[in-house]
Amino acid sequence: MTTRKASTPPPPSPAPIDNAGRTPSAKAKKLALDIAGFLGANQTEDLAILDVAGPIAIVDYFVIGTVRSTRQAQAVARELDQEVKDVRGKRKRNQAGMESDESNWVLLDFDDVVVHLLLPEARAYYDLESLWADVPRLAVPPPTEGKQRTTAERRSKHIQIFPSEPGS
Repeated sequence: MTTRKASTPPPPSPAPIDNAGRTPSAKAKKLALDIAGFLGANQTEDLAILDVAGPIAIVDYFVIGTVRSTRQAQAVARELDQEVKDVRGKRKRNQAGMESDESNWVLLDFDDVVVHLLLPEARAYYDLESLWADVPRLAVPPPTEGKQRTTAERRSKHIQIFPSEPGS
């Protein structure tokens, strides 16, 4: 007679996080729209703003754009980071693709908004819009004014691409 050892049941899996009802903050929406306007003014093409607040707990929007070269992506990313710092008082949290001249994707993480700047072939290959096909989209605003000013001109004349936040 063999004795059978009672097996212990596996631990219950954690309950999935339900973000389906989560809506992005108004501040995050404004930042995403301002970033898209800035990118449009800096010759970033095929802009898309994806509301990923439902499926992703740590970010509200993806702003995706196509650039023509790594050099353009890196220059736009540096300038965007400075503009956001001037308005929000803080820089991006993380970045990727800035360290190599061979990069085909530059990413900037501004907490609630993540910016993806991709070369055309990388954009087609990764196809983020299809990956996130079921999330809502925001209409892309027209490019912001002042796109041809240099960083030094904006600083010396106190010109900002993004309008100032109320109360600042």
